[in-house]
Amino acid sequence: MNNDCEIWENFKNGDKSALSFIYFQHFRPMFQYGIKFKNDPEFIKDCIQDVFFKLIKAGKNLGTTNNIRFYLFKSMKTSILKKIEKDRRMEEIGNDLKFEAQFSVEEEIAEKENATEKEKSLSQSLKKLSDRQREIIYLRYECEMEYSQICEIMHLKNDSARKLVFRAIKTLREIIDDEIKFPVLFFFRFSAKYAL
Repeated sequence: MNNDCEIWENFKNGDKSALSFIYFQHFRPMFQYGIKFKNDPEFIKDCIQDVFFKLIKAGKNLGTTNNIRFYLFKSMKTSILKKIEKDRRMEEIGNDLKFEAQFSVEEEIAEKENATEKEKSLSQSLKKLSDRQREIIYLRYECEMEYSQICEIMHLKNDSARKLVFRAIKTLREIIDDEIKFPVLFFFRFSAKYAL
């Protein structure tokens, strides 16, 4: 398979191999994203199935996309929100929905038998971010999404998204400066790739 645009168009036109490719390529990231909202694997799998059922049903009526993962994440969050509480407005739920991201750096620290005190403190510091801060950091750096995509998923304006990322990083820096005196972004494998 080539780029996302071509794969998506093939899928829209009923190509079953494109559907299989999309499903197997994106099931795990969708599951990892969804489980951070609700720690119920069966519930999340149902949401994923719901997303794909609706995509298949829509077929040629789907819009275009050059980023399938973004499209699926946005659909996934919508599915979760609707299933958690059908009677409340989506924006209200979005503010209440708990996001419990574990970042790659946290997983790496947890797997190390002899993690340093600084590394352990960093892992604890990440847990002190608000749910919204954890979600936006996860989408921006772990999932490598653009701000425009994050805005759609999180129902934010562009300026608000950038401010939320800035404040999250600032909060981490302050915690780490106070507690472990070490540059926060040193630990993030993505720190060299992105600028706020």
